Order: sequence, then structure tokens, then C-alpha cells
Amino acid sequence: MSEFRLSSGYMTIEQRISLRWTHFIALGVAMIGWGVVPIEAGNRVLIADGKVSIEIPSGWEESELNADKVLAGYATQDNRTSVFLQALDPASNGTMQDLINGIIENFDKTFEMTKVDESKTGQVEGPEKKWPAVFSVAEGKFTKEEKEFEMKFYILIFDTGTGLYFLQASTTMPVRESRERQIYELIRSIIAKS
Repeated sequence: MSEFRLSSGYMTIEQRISLRWTHFIALGVAMIGWGVVPIEAGNRVLIADGKVSIEIPSGWEESELNADKVLAGYATQDNRTSVFLQALDPASNGTMQDLINGIIENFDKTFEMTKVDESKTGQVEGPEKKWPAVFSVAEGKFTKEEKEFEMKFYILIFDTGTGLYFLQASTTMPVRESRERQIYELIRSIIAKS
């Protein structure tokens, strides 16, 4: 697997991820039942001051999540599936694979992780060039109000040279084939520029 090195920072990856992702994961889980604003079918939206765009699937809505560092959030009308995009500190120490590993380790603090797929390297489309990316899928369980939920997470980190981004899609299990197809189409629709 090829690696992409990031600039070193003052904190370790585990310290940076632990602080940020505990809040981020909790907010993602808490969004079940939050109010949402409708999005038109197949709407391409600009995020991060126009540096990233994604196409929102039909039936998804903009979430009202205004958490620190979250650039955008969207969910299905039934609130069973969501996606969030967040900017990461480009001074994070380690590779993008290290960041994915740290995120999954942090998930294990909130969820009982039951499965973690091997990460894959790839690229995100851009107008002038493609950007390096790392992707992984994980599954876990959590309890909310004495009910147990099983979740599947789709984790993508990509680097545009001037921006480092984390996209997390999640859905309740069992995962419907049509819902998973929407998630993968959304991820493949990403276009980023530096």
C-alpha cells in the first residue's frame, strides 16, 4: 500500500483524533431524530468555500448540525443514514493510514467495534488532478436509551495539498442495498481542488 506523509505537528495523532472524534461521533449518533432541511434530488453542493463538492442523493436532507469543524452534514429523511465532511488539521503527524487507524481506534471508545475492513488507497477526482485518499469500512454497536443499534461506517480521508478532509457516512444495520449504493455514489461524486 502506498503512503502519503503529512507534516508533523505538536500532538500525536491519537491525541488529536481522540479529542475531536469523540465529539464528532457522538454528534453523528445523536442526529437520529434531529430536524433537517430538504435538498433537491441529485443536487451538487459546494463545501469548504467551494473547494469540495458532492452530489446529494435523492431523498437526503441537509442536517442542522453546527458542530465545531463540521463543514457539512446530510441525512436521509428517515434519519437512518448520514454523511458528514470535516476539515482535518493538515499538520497532523503521520500518514493518512495512521489517521484512519486513529479514527477507528477512537470509534472503539464510543462503539463496540465488531468488524473493521482493511483500508484501501485510492484517489478523489479534481478538476486538474486526482488527490490521494484512504478508505475503510467498519461496523459497531452502541446503546442509546437502553436500545442497541448496529451501525456501519464508511470512512474516507483525502488530501488536496492545501486541505486534509475526513468524510464519514454511517447507516443503521442491516444495510439496504439501495442505501449502500447511495453512499458509494455520494463518495464517488466528490470533486476536490486545492
